[in-house]
Amino acid sequence: MPRIRTLSAAVTALVLGFGVAAPAAAAAGPRRNEPTATGLDAKVRAAATGLVADGAPGVLIMTRRDGRVAHTAAGVSDTATGRPMDHRLLFRAASVTKSFTSTVVLQLAAEHRLSLDDTVERWLPGLVRGNGNDGSKITIRRLLAQTSGLNDYTPDPRVMTDPRRMWEPSELVGIAVEKAPLYAPGTGWNYSNTNYVLAGMIIERASGRTAGAEFARRIFRPLGLRHTSYPAQTDFTASSAFPGPYVHGYYGGFGDVSTAISTSSARTSGGIISTVDDLARFHRALFTGRLLPARQMRELTTVRPVNDDGVVEDYGLGVARIAFSCGRAWGHDGGFPGYRTWTYTSADGRRQAVITYNTSTLEYDERFRADLAKAADTAFCS
Repeated sequence: MPRIRTLSAAVTALVLGFGVAAPAAAAAGPRRNEPTATGLDAKVRAAATGLVADGAPGVLIMTRRDGRVAHTAAGVSDTATGRPMDHRLLFRAASVTKSFTSTVVLQLAAEHRLSLDDTVERWLPGLVRGNGNDGSKITIRRLLAQTSGLNDYTPDPRVMTDPRRMWEPSELVGIAVEKAPLYAPGTGWNYSNTNYVLAGMIIERASGRTAGAEFARRIFRPLGLRHTSYPAQTDFTASSAFPGPYVHGYYGGFGDVSTAISTSSARTSGGIISTVDDLARFHRALFTGRLLPARQMRELTTVRPVNDDGVVEDYGLGVARIAFSCGRAWGHDGGFPGYRTWTYTSADGRRQAVITYNTSTLEYDERFRADLAKAADTAFCS
């Protein structure tokens, strides 16, 4: 199972402003008048209801087998109203955004608007300096591969001290470079959201457009991702609201935190809102070569084995390769306070699974993690 990835400073933020009671346990099982599932659907339903029984308010699982797409929902999307989970509802895709960001950078490289061997200093002069950090030694490829050595800004308590604050990308990078790098660029690996904030800034410099405009022009509209968006980062309302009906996200005793935190603290490392079907459509197009030329596909999928929190997988440029009982899948996972999502797509696009649930309180629960791993294998392999 891929690593747990959340904004670890979120507890600091939420303690300051939220005291809502923890969500009540949601009822699991089929809804009234829902036909009894058989075969793969029955196995996936059992897995989803098991995760709800473990404590998740609600779970959505999308599966694909060639042309057959199925959706399984268990539990609720809103504990206040009891509204059931529904695959049409929006949620925060969080770090799945990194695959979008990497794709746009690689498209710009294919158009010779930039090179993966360009340095951060070339595009963002003076931004990554001090305390041993040196943007002239960090290439764009190293940003996307998570081998820059830069610290992650998200654990810093300032990031979430005021969850509604609008953060500029340069401010987030500034927090990261206050610390010495973890290693010389290219000599190690660490998961750092700082890398993808910098990548987003380079997209904007190279394209002359906002990152959101490039996501829409290059990916959202061409693929018909009608329910996928990148929030405008102009004010708190625009960057924390959902553009339509959404899954409510819960953070333990802090309750519903769905719109409590400005996504300006995530940006091109984790700001996209989407649905299970849109994420699956994007990854199917990406991994079957519809979005990138062959050279850039080789760059995307050139991986190295990594160990993050004791979990071993292969990481490429904003994508990961995960081993299952039936073979390998490509994808990325994401976590934002109240939301967790896992995406898996076979290289030929014929087999897919997307799993999302609406809580951040089960990340290190051993039983839940074991059941989640089984659910992922069931959804992708059965």
